[in-house]
Amino acid sequence: MNKKALIYIEINNNIEKVSKEIISKINTLSNDIEIDGVVISDEMTIRNNFDELKQLKLDKLYLIKDNLFDTFQTCLFANVLSSFLKENNPDIFLMGATENGRDLAPRTASTLDIGLTADCTELQLDENANLLATRPTYGGKMMATIISKTKPNFATVRPGAFKENASAAGLPEIIEAIPAINGHEFLIEVLKCEPKPQIEDWTCADVIVAGGLGLKTKENFEKVYEFCQITGAKPAASRAAVELGWAPSDIQVGQTGCSVCPKLYIALGISGAMQHMAGITNADRIIAVNTDKYAPIMQASDTAIVADACSILQNMIDECTVNR
Repeated sequence: MNKKALIYIEINNNIEKVSKEIISKINTLSNDIEIDGVVISDEMTIRNNFDELKQLKLDKLYLIKDNLFDTFQTCLFANVLSSFLKENNPDIFLMGATENGRDLAPRTASTLDIGLTADCTELQLDENANLLATRPTYGGKMMATIISKTKPNFATVRPGAFKENASAAGLPEIIEAIPAINGHEFLIEVLKCEPKPQIEDWTCADVIVAGGLGLKTKENFEKVYEFCQITGAKPAASRAAVELGWAPSDIQVGQTGCSVCPKLYIALGISGAMQHMAGITNADRIIAVNTDKYAPIMQASDTAIVADACSILQNMIDECTVNR
């Protein structure tokens, strides 16, 4: 193994799903690189997650433990992580684009004076095992593949961009690393932390029904909720529908929303701009309804129905109501 990839494994009570998704993805890219993980957390949290950590498909797992790490603090974590990266010198470094990851990554990159490709939706390696990190750009109108000139090649990955390989088993070598703490990390004092309310993860529901501009009005869009209530599917929306106030931003699908991985994704009146398509690449099957047969989503769908989305949605509701 000539090259080494390192994944930052984020734990907030439980291991963040995106960390496991990154491990699954990087394991598919090459058999010739060493794949390691690093955890920064307190003793109790690591102990509670240790059995799952041991099952991650890694060559080595570094545990940086201290009770100072029971609460995320950007300066503290960035300095500890930067020192660890300098000492271990990986070729590739990856972390999830979570709330904490989006805070930690740029500070770490700045501390090390290296580049950062943020919010990636695809990762590949070139013939020399250099990272090719792809992300939407120009408002989602284009996809850019970034080749970093600094080491490590550093990127963050959007949650849901890749599928977690549940069958991958690991038993990595466990190494306890001593954190480098110099006292300057505490210039910012955390006065209070309030846990976020637990929100159901709808992004991997079996069926997701999404509405877009083709539904024409907010009243028509609300029939998406009606259909989902009848069937048990989860509702979603395009960026345009959210911007019009038809739906809340927390159910937006796309580059500036959520990435989803349902067994079935039904797109009603969504044209399928690249920004939206970036969020549905992991859907097992896509059914699209649009009046424009040349719309991008129609070309990418498993089943494309050229029709008025409002009429199709109403027919779906009527059919389900009759058969209940």
